[in-house]
Parts: sequence; structure tokens; C-alpha cells
Amino acid sequence: MIVLNLKEIFDRETRFQARYSIPPQDIRFPPEVGEIKEPVDVYVEITKYDRGYNVHLDIKGKVELECSRCLVVFEKDLSQTKDKHIETYPVEETIALSPEDLEVSFMEDPDVINLEDIVREELILEIPMKPLCRPDCPGIHSPYLLFEDSNPKREDPRFAILKNLLKDMEVEDGGS
Repeated sequence: MIVLNLKEIFDRETRFQARYSIPPQDIRFPPEVGEIKEPVDVYVEITKYDRGYNVHLDIKGKVELECSRCLVVFEKDLSQTKDKHIETYPVEETIALSPEDLEVSFMEDPDVINLEDIVREELILEIPMKPLCRPDCPGIHSPYLLFEDSNPKREDPRFAILKNLLKDMEVEDGGS
């Protein structure tokens, strides 16, 4: 677990920079979202400002996803560069948020951050709701789908048993 005690770091320095390689099991990526199979490389640069910290992240990593249309497993590059602001929760009972405030992560103790949690959050936010292996994915292809076959009278063999049952029922009813 990569926990950074920013209060201790900024007692000694004015800016913090580091590179980390986070193993997939440490990111604890939700399996229903996708699977990370290789370490995620992270460059982090943190500076202090009056209300909290500015965190610059350069994340390089990939995830295996399942295409929403054709169900093929594919790899998506999740590399990104992000700037986040980390502050303590506001103490006022009511606050008005400005557009800049939407880029702020509020934490109970912003002096101690878990880098793996921040990276996991950014990776999950980068995954589309309906991942596609490619933009023009045609979806699941079956040679028996209607309107795709050049011979529209060709029968789907999966329904042969039902057809035979219908014939048997007609014979029992006397062919009516």
C-alpha cells in the first residue's frame, strides 16, 4: 500500500515527486469492471497550496474489458494525465460550489493519502459505460440471424427439434 504522509513530506520539502509501479492486486480493481493484468506505472508530483494540495498524476496502464456488442475481450489503454486538488471537508453548513470545486477531492485527512485509491478512482472513471472493442463493432454475428443471410429460406438448425415436435403434433391431431 502506498500511503503518503504529506504533512511529514512538506515539513522537509516544498515539492514531492516520485514514480511508482503498482501491481494489479494492490489496485483492487472491481472484477465486474475489467481486469488489470500488468503493473500500472504512476508519476506523481504534489505541491502544497493554502487550502490543501495540488496532485499531478501521469498514469500508464491497460485493462482488459469485454465489448458490450460482440462480447470479445479486448485491451484498452487507460493512460492519462490528471491534476487533482485535495482539501479537507468544508466546515460550513451550506456551501456554494463553483465549477473549479468540481475538480476537488475532499478528504477527512488530506495530509495522508492512499495513492492506490486515487489511481483506482481515476482508472475507473476512464472506462466507458459501454466499452467497445472498436467504434464500428458490428456486434454478435450469427449466420442464422434474419436479414443477414443471402438465402432467407435457409432454416436455423437450432429450431429443428421444435419443427419436428410440431409435425408430430399434427400427426397426432389427424393432420388438422
